[in-house]
Amino acid sequence: MAQDNSHQTHAASTQSETREYLLGPGDMIRIWVYGEKEMSMSLKIGKRGAINFPYIGLVQLSGRTTDVVEHDIETRLKAGFVRSPMVTVTMEAFRKFFLLGEVENPNGYEYEPQLTVEQAIAMAGGFTDRADRGDINIRPSGQKEMIKKVDMTHPVYPGDVVIVEQSFF
Repeated sequence: MAQDNSHQTHAASTQSETREYLLGPGDMIRIWVYGEKEMSMSLKIGKRGAINFPYIGLVQLSGRTTDVVEHDIETRLKAGFVRSPMVTVTMEAFRKFFLLGEVENPNGYEYEPQLTVEQAIAMAGGFTDRADRGDINIRPSGQKEMIKKVDMTHPVYPGDVVIVEQSFF
């Protein structure tokens, strides 16, 4: 029964990522402030999940969408630093998910929105001859419990570990 709860918890915690991607450590983003070269930058989000932005200080990135970060920076810059700031925050590279076990190239791969187990396995070169195609498990990012025997259409999220077990036959 605990297995089902972890699946529900994972689904609830990542439901918003299905609609809008939430930033997190390991993501590469670009912040561009029109006409303000010294405020425009590309960066990798660190473990703290926040940056010290010129003039306005600490800006939280992790757990927020790019739109929310844009609005936050614009609002804070309007408060006396830039008359009419135009801020754009875009993704340069998503953080990784990981594939282990009986795939041709086990490794970490860059996440892609709406990624499924089937697509993730294809990114790793497909199954090995010893793979048990009916025994694929996922350890969701930040969780100890595994979701056992997932379907090929099951979603994969950033930080997840997908494990393809070995067949005994």
